[in-house]
Amino acid sequence: MKVKVLAKDRFEVVGVMDGDDCPALDFLQSGEESQAAWRLGLLKMLAHIAQYGFEKMPAAWSHEANKQGGVFEFRRGSLRLFYFKGADGQIAVCTSGVLKKGQKADKRAVSRAVALRAAYFEAQKAGKLETEREKGDGT
Repeated sequence: MKVKVLAKDRFEVVGVMDGDDCPALDFLQSGEESQAAWRLGLLKMLAHIAQYGFEKMPAAWSHEANKQGGVFEFRRGSLRLFYFKGADGQIAVCTSGVLKKGQKADKRAVSRAVALRAAYFEAQKAGKLETEREKGDGT
């Protein structure tokens, strides 16, 4: 499994790769102009979490999307970015994002996040977790 660093400070916030694409990063970088402020807000959240961890994160920023699966969602406006808590300094592993349209979380996105969480920890345990970093970031 391969992940890409989305924000880095004391901790890393990463996104799961799907081939050469990172669905979480694609979600954060594209979309309707009317949602640009929400997307920027999510990026600022990720930078804050990379710097301070979850201890200094306001409770309103995140919500448990699947208790049994260990999947959460970052919330900004009507946007939801699904994630789970990672290992070895990777504090949050983002899977994908959606525009929330109803009361319930997107079941398909949550199910995918649960499956990716299992694959992440399996790859981490087997030593097969690759992290893609920006060029010049030698860590």
